[in-house]
Amino acid sequence: MLATVDGREIVLSRREFAILMALMERPGVIRSRQQLEDRLYGWQEEVESNAIEVHIHNLRAKIGKTSIDTVRGLGYRMRPDR
Repeated sequence: MLATVDGREIVLSRREFAILMALMERPGVIRSRQQLEDRLYGWQEEVESNAIEVHIHNLRAKIGKTSIDTVRGLGYRMRPDR
């Protein structure tokens, strides 16, 4: 999937795109790891223990390291100023 960030197009996997959309729906609102897993995988699939972290890492590499905050013990949020 293609997304435009700061005027440049980047290629995102389907799951990276889904996470990005979940975070961008409400910038500044913390999404727990479980909320993101449920959105990506639903209730039926088993998820590797660090799958969300890997997707977040890849997203940060593509859109910028400062765009997504980790809120220790709670989850992730998109910076409101993005």
